[in-house]
Amino acid sequence: MAEEQEGKSNKLILIGGLVVGLAIIAALAVGGTLFFLDRDSSGEERTSLMPGSNQPSLNTAFYYTFEEPFVAPLVSSDRRQRFMQISLAVKAPNQQAAQAIEKHMPLIKNNLNMLFTRQDYQTLQTPEGKLQLQMTAAEVVQGVVERENVRIDEVLITDFVMQ
Repeated sequence: MAEEQEGKSNKLILIGGLVVGLAIIAALAVGGTLFFLDRDSSGEERTSLMPGSNQPSLNTAFYYTFEEPFVAPLVSSDRRQRFMQISLAVKAPNQQAAQAIEKHMPLIKNNLNMLFTRQDYQTLQTPEGKLQLQMTAAEVVQGVVERENVRIDEVLITDFVMQ
């Protein structure tokens, strides 16, 4: 009986030692990975030199994300009721573009809703159709914000669902 207790005790110590050893190895692996990935960052902001200039400049972009997704019915040749849900973000080179988008939000939403309700279901099933929709949406937004003499870089589709 004493030998049986001693055998169980030795097995528990062996298993406990293995678990502790594996935990130490995992912690060292994670720490080493973080060390090597974070080696070159010193906590300062990263800057890049523009070609032909000695002044560093921050490469910044401003994003304006529409809070709610757009939901629109789609035109379909099979006579079934189809819908699209699309979430968008606008990439702009400066803060003024984001402010112009905010200022003209009702008009932008109206124009985008009009654009989305004219879309064809079969066309949007292709990558080319989605790309065309993205470029057309950028033209719609640019058409509104150019009243404020600002430009946008592009409109990004952050979520896209068709039913």
